[in-house]
Amino acid sequence: MTFEIGQLTLQSASAAPAARGTAGTPEPRAAAGRAPAVGTVDVIPASPPPEVLAAVDAAWERAAQLAAADRELHFRRDEQSGRTIIEVRTLDGEALRTIPPSRLLDVMTGGEL
Repeated sequence: MTFEIGQLTLQSASAAPAARGTAGTPEPRAAAGRAPAVGTVDVIPASPPPEVLAAVDAAWERAAQLAAADRELHFRRDEQSGRTIIEVRTLDGEALRTIPPSRLLDVMTGGEL
């Protein structure tokens, strides 16, 4: 399976932009020397939630099944429309068919190609 991902940028919660009010103006900050009213929040949890781990395992198993059948899913973004294109390819890269994005979740959870 191939998957193209753009560059990711991580930032801590303390480096996040200031919250905005409903009129688009910044919320007032805490007075100097006082702790902020809201505690800090971890941007990345120590461990993914169990349902995420289960979904990753299911996708991994499906990818292994596809590879055993000489198939892979290839994801790319169409530059003109901005939509994600999903193709079923042989492991040699030959495109066999295109899957509509609306059917991807069904395929990755074991549905028919």
